[in-house]
Amino acid sequence: MKKNSITLLVLLCGLFLAGCFQDIDTTFDEYRLVELETAVRTTSASGATFPIVSVTRTVGIISNQVNIAGRQLKAPEEMAFSIDTAVSSFLNATTIRAVEGTHYNLNGGKFTFKADTSFSVIRFNVLNPGPVTGRSALLILKLDGNSNVKVSENYRRVGYRINLN
Repeated sequence: MKKNSITLLVLLCGLFLAGCFQDIDTTFDEYRLVELETAVRTTSASGATFPIVSVTRTVGIISNQVNIAGRQLKAPEEMAFSIDTAVSSFLNATTIRAVEGTHYNLNGGKFTFKADTSFSVIRFNVLNPGPVTGRSALLILKLDGNSNVKVSENYRRVGYRINLN
């Protein structure tokens, strides 16, 4: 008898709780957010809210996929990326701030999101200033967005530590 009562009580609770659910068909169409794929897939560096990827001074062109979350664009959209200069907490005796024209070149810092696509690519050059023993240069790339497309705060930055050895 007690077992039947417990079973009945569990069944009634289940029916009562299931009756509270509504059919909600929600899609992420309200906003368009862009994010850096590397920031999404790579663990944040210690003490940072973004990853820092190590590269060599001879790597050349670095490509970074940019994803769009939400509705795709109906027309091409030009967007910008830049360098976040707030890197002071990561600088020390062996890590210096990367200098444009010496350590990297952003090639204008612009990219285009084509219509009806879910991703684009940004590219920048890592320049080879020659070997500097025991040193690295740090740059933090960030997406800037525009009036039509916002940037995901969680995945807008990725750092690059350029090994100068």
